[in-house]
Amino acid sequence: MLPSSNVPFSFPSPQLLLQEMWDHWAGRGREGLPTPHPRSRTGRMPHLATGGVTSAPGPMGESPRRSRSSSRDVTRLRPEFARESGSDAAMDPVSLAQEVGRWAAREMGCPAALLPPEPALRRMCMGPMADVWTFLIQKIHSQRTVKKIRGNLLWYNHQESPEAGRRRELEASLMRVQAEIREMDLSLDLAEREAVAQDVALELTLKQIRDAQGKALLLRARAAAARRQQRGLRDRTQRLQGQLSHLQDMARKAKVHVAFQPRTPMLLGLEPDVLQEVMRVCTLRTQFFQALLTPHSDPRTLTTQDDLFATTHRQWFSEMEVLMASHPPEQILGALEHLASRQTTELQLLTDEWDGEARRLQLAEASEASVLPSLTHLIQEGWRAVGLLISQRGPLLRQGQALAARLQDLMQEVTQRAPGLSHALTLGLQAAALRATRDSLKAQCQTLKEEAERRQQELWELQAKRQRILSWRQQVEQTQERIRVLIKGNSVSKSHLQKSPGEIQALAQRKVVPAAEAVRLQAQSLLSRQEEETQWLLGLELNPLLRHHPGGAQPLPAVFPSVYSLHPACPGSQILIHLSQDLGLPPGKAPEFLLHQAASLRQDWLFLQDQLSYRVGMLRRLQKNLPPGPSTQELLQIQESEEKKQQEHLGPILHRLEELMERGLERIPQLLKAVGDWWDQPGQDALPGELQDQDGLSLQQWKLRWARAQGRRA
Repeated sequence: MLPSSNVPFSFPSPQLLLQEMWDHWAGRGREGLPTPHPRSRTGRMPHLATGGVTSAPGPMGESPRRSRSSSRDVTRLRPEFARESGSDAAMDPVSLAQEVGRWAAREMGCPAALLPPEPALRRMCMGPMADVWTFLIQKIHSQRTVKKIRGNLLWYNHQESPEAGRRRELEASLMRVQAEIREMDLSLDLAEREAVAQDVALELTLKQIRDAQGKALLLRARAAAARRQQRGLRDRTQRLQGQLSHLQDMARKAKVHVAFQPRTPMLLGLEPDVLQEVMRVCTLRTQFFQALLTPHSDPRTLTTQDDLFATTHRQWFSEMEVLMASHPPEQILGALEHLASRQTTELQLLTDEWDGEARRLQLAEASEASVLPSLTHLIQEGWRAVGLLISQRGPLLRQGQALAARLQDLMQEVTQRAPGLSHALTLGLQAAALRATRDSLKAQCQTLKEEAERRQQELWELQAKRQRILSWRQQVEQTQERIRVLIKGNSVSKSHLQKSPGEIQALAQRKVVPAAEAVRLQAQSLLSRQEEETQWLLGLELNPLLRHHPGGAQPLPAVFPSVYSLHPACPGSQILIHLSQDLGLPPGKAPEFLLHQAASLRQDWLFLQDQLSYRVGMLRRLQKNLPPGPSTQELLQIQESEEKKQQEHLGPILHRLEELMERGLERIPQLLKAVGDWWDQPGQDALPGELQDQDGLSLQQWKLRWARAQGRRA
């Protein structure tokens, strides 16, 4: 009796089984049945499948084929395990030996090197051993196959359940819905094509309309440009006519001879108009420079002073334009020459007077320097004056004491005669003394106030001058530094340019030529490889590389087998499509790439989470280690109050200083231009009468005092 198909028994490994069966058949003449081997490695015999189960499904996890019959026949799943009873009896030893070899290799996993040769297998399958081997190859399977058979049984049980029928109905309805969706997609495609055709026609119409509008707009623009050009030509013609008439008037005036005579009180009002105009313009320019030299009384009036300077400059400029437009250049030049000669004569007279006065001052200083006393003599004279004052102090003190005693007697007499009158007199004297003290204090306060205002005004003027000087010095230093840097850069660039040809040639010989040779060799090798690969591609068949989609006949590449799951017709494709869009993958990528992208994003998320936890821990430790102090709200309030105070006190001052600095910087180019314009004039040596005498000293005396102060400092 063979063992029951459902009772497991201990059985050796396939190699030992085959070896012992061979030994048993060779030694005992192929009689008897195999007995359980006591030295089994696993201790278990592979399960014996039931008589009805002779096949297994595909790989685990895949659904087996559907069967509409209610029986549990699974012989159609794996044809290599299907064996009929009638065919077993008729199987010859050769076929049985081949089946045994395949069974040992496939089911038992026996290596090909350990299998007996085919003649030995045929001898093993002869006689009564044929039934044994037939039973073994039909009933004994590996554990993996048994698991698959059990899974198939469970699957068919599941298929016979009501949920499976409902699922099939749902799948059928889903297929119908998908078919309807495909039909709707086709109709939508047709509608889209019609809409695209209509859009194309509409775009062509709109394009024609836009072209017509553009042409009309261009024509209108050309007409407007022609009108503007006509107006410009008309304005230019009128301007040229005005200039022509003005030049004709100037030519007529230039023909008139103007005679300039020396200045006399009798002919003061009979001077030529051009000379009077030139004198008036020069006077305006002198007043402008005098205003520049006059110190400012208050920094708050700088805006008014700037406006005044700008107004004066514009007025002078307009007067100059009127003068140049009213008189010929020859007459203006003659008037300037006459005025310059007149000023030169006056200056010569003033210089002679100053030279005489300077000589007198030098003689007086020389005489004073010859009789100056020595320091010892001055000290002795001081002590003599002190002794004289001390000698006069005694009689004066005695006289004061006598007068005080006399006053005391008079006060006592007044007190004795009229007590109320003495009290009134005392109060009157005290009131007079207090009034005198008050007046003196008031006078001192007024004097101190005036002195403070004067010092403050001088301080403001000095600060303004210092700021202008510093800004000008800074600009000069910056300009010098830029010039030095430019000169240095030019020299360096020149030296580099002189060295560049040789260096470039050496560099080309050292690097470019070998690299070009290597690139040429590499390009040749790549080209030869490409030609070889092209020859290989000619022998490849493209049909195995193409796959047709179930929903259409369009060939699709089969490089990524799961790329079809992203097709809208496949179930669950929308989830994968949304996931691909969320992860930022291209639309043609297969779902296999989602795992790598998701893993990368998860790794980044874990890293950021670790960083966040580390920073939170560090912040907590810092908060624990910090000493107790005011809260954050209190600190914010303190900071806000301090900022308000600074804005209230420092804001206006900084704003005013910024405005002063900006105005000073803006006035520097104007001042330079004005000084340059004044210096270029012929009458730049002329000085007004107000500058010739200041504080009782002439200009020559001020120059001498300045030279003397410099000599003492040295």
